[in-house]
Amino acid sequence: MLIRAYLRASTTEQDAQRAKEELKAFGAKFDHRIAGYYIENQSGTKLNKLIEDSEAGDVLLIDRLTRLPWGEWKALKARIMEKGLVIVVADQPMTHTVFTSGEQNSITLALTEFMLDLGAAMARDDYETRHKRQAQGIEKAKAAGKYRGRQPNLTLHHYMLDQLTLGHSYSQIQENWL
Repeated sequence: MLIRAYLRASTTEQDAQRAKEELKAFGAKFDHRIAGYYIENQSGTKLNKLIEDSEAGDVLLIDRLTRLPWGEWKALKARIMEKGLVIVVADQPMTHTVFTSGEQNSITLALTEFMLDLGAAMARDDYETRHKRQAQGIEKAKAAGKYRGRQPNLTLHHYMLDQLTLGHSYSQIQENWL
């Protein structure tokens, strides 16, 4: 059984490295060493790599359930279950049984499947809550006369008009702008 830790930040402003030491200490608590860390911001490519690198019985260790991306949950769940991976969430003691019993059994597999379903629901709820709060904040700012939205890039617009007047194509304009 290998333990592979997945660390993810939802935005580029967050630091996915922050939980690495916590997960290392978590593994040490159960006398296990983490075989690899898959660290990323946003994309999900490292999670795919982790799943590809894993074999049946390996552990996918995450610090919190919301660290798994909410998009494509059914496909993710199918891949994890098909691979025979066990999900252990550091802040969810009921998922730690694979370390205490030393074996993977039907209860561990059922718990992994349950954790995936719960994670999907939590992640979706988190997304909807953030989206709702953002909309409320925009409405509040509009009511106060402070919301201006995304402003047009006048420099780019003038440049494009000038280039179109000179007979350049949109492709040429794009190449020259970048």
